[in-house]
Amino acid sequence: MDEIRPEIDQERCTACGTCVEICRFEVLKLRKAGAAPCGIGTCIACGHCVAVCPVGAVSHPLMPAGEIVELAAEPAVSLDDLTDLLRRRRSVRRYADESVPEEALRDLVAAAILAPSGHNLQPWEFTFVTGGRLDDIRAAAAEYYRGLLEALADDERRRGLAAAAGEGFVQAMDSLSPALMLMVRAHDRGGDRLLWGAPVLAMVHAPQGAPAAEASCTYAAANMMLAATAQGLGTCPIGFLGIPATADPSFTGVLGLPDGHVLHVGMALGRPTTRYRRSVVRREPPITII
Repeated sequence: MDEIRPEIDQERCTACGTCVEICRFEVLKLRKAGAAPCGIGTCIACGHCVAVCPVGAVSHPLMPAGEIVELAAEPAVSLDDLTDLLRRRRSVRRYADESVPEEALRDLVAAAILAPSGHNLQPWEFTFVTGGRLDDIRAAAAEYYRGLLEALADDERRRGLAAAAGEGFVQAMDSLSPALMLMVRAHDRGGDRLLWGAPVLAMVHAPQGAPAAEASCTYAAANMMLAATAQGLGTCPIGFLGIPATADPSFTGVLGLPDGHVLHVGMALGRPTTRYRRSVVRREPPITII
């Protein structure tokens, strides 16, 4: 397939060289008449050249002009405003029994895909599960963890699990077993300690083997969680979905993901019933400046 490169409006170009300097892959070269897409590199359609041009002389065939937004010289929110939003993001475990409009879900994806991605590959895909399929996911997770707990309690099965998944996995599951027991017992009694009664399960996934997919999908999910908070929605990342999704191929089918895809982030999503009224204190992290 032919490479698609940026285009330069030579009548508007002032030959300032900014787009050439910003291009990581040397796709653009500066000539007397202005910049030209005749460099040796391969364009990854990152859009830096489009975004940085002082006079708007650079465009890209993969980026419709009508979808490009002009940015003010200063950010629309201050650091204090952003920090306030970050403080408001909590892992929500109580949700109202109401659906989330499709438009709101699409708004979350629009925010998610503004995240960085390795080599601008944007490998992420998004799946939202609602309705009765959530019951199937809860049941499948409960059965998986019921079997896992039984294996941990049986010496022979425990050794087989360690041989298959590694001793580190077994030790990790030991440490999580109290929470897993609570999840299974709650399910048996009609409760939900997996998705916490959320009306939506949001998943960020990518094809298996896609470069930098885990990091890219995690960045996108973080954007999504902040965007949800800004909309008055709540989220809770569900790490207990990733374990069976990795260990049991049939569980990926229960989740509704395409064949050959890896779940990188799953989160409960819905309207919270609890208002968090104040921030909490985080541990002081080690900081090294060299």
